[in-house]
Amino acid sequence: MKKVYCQNCGKHIESKRDLFTTQIFFMIQAYCQTCYFERIKKVSSLAVSNTPLNGRYSNFLALMTLVGLIMVYFAEIDYIKVPLLVVLFIVLFMRLYSFIRFERHLLI
Repeated sequence: MKKVYCQNCGKHIESKRDLFTTQIFFMIQAYCQTCYFERIKKVSSLAVSNTPLNGRYSNFLALMTLVGLIMVYFAEIDYIKVPLLVVLFIVLFMRLYSFIRFERHLLI
């Protein structure tokens, strides 16, 4: 198993409860619980998302995005279909990438 380290302090993260993954400029980064609440949670902007990608809300958002993908696929308005599909795929890709790169290496 690959080890996961905090981007800020370099601490080894051992469990999924201590892991918080965030998106900064389309880059997914892992933080320990203390660094996340001290640094990232306070910041919210267009470039920095302060909602963790591995939380319950993000799992719900990924499920709703999947439903949205199915609905947009069957939409009859062609000029909006492709941009919406691209945006929705990016949301799903970010969540999937967070799981593959960080979460699957950790214990519960």
